[in-house]
Amino acid sequence: MTDRSFTRDVDNLGEIYRFAEDIMLDNDVEDSVRFPIQLALEELFVNLVTYNPGAKRDILIDVEIANHGVTVTMTDHDAAKFDVTKAAQVDTGAALEDRKPGGLGLHLIQHMVDRLEYDYRDGRSRIRFSKEAESDDV
Repeated sequence: MTDRSFTRDVDNLGEIYRFAEDIMLDNDVEDSVRFPIQLALEELFVNLVTYNPGAKRDILIDVEIANHGVTVTMTDHDAAKFDVTKAAQVDTGAALEDRKPGGLGLHLIQHMVDRLEYDYRDGRSRIRFSKEAESDDV
């Protein structure tokens, strides 16, 4: 497992992308796994920064590779409780002008990763998600 802390700034998205991508490329993780992992990392990091503006501590990101799949754990301290595993209220069939802003990114994550878990204790929020390779022929 490889971990790293990132300051709470959306300008760090490029560095987060490179951090995770380097680990996945070094371990020959296929594109069908890398893309959803990167999308989830971006969406969740932005949400943690945006919806927890009073927090001062860095966000810890752990990336673990197993059997060409990837598991990421994001830990945020001094966080407000927000369970990312709850179904997002998004009407994807509605016309764009009838849709309410927000929720689409979380909806996409919930449908693109294989596992999404949330744990909240004493102001510490931990999000864990994973994506497995689609075949054993990697």
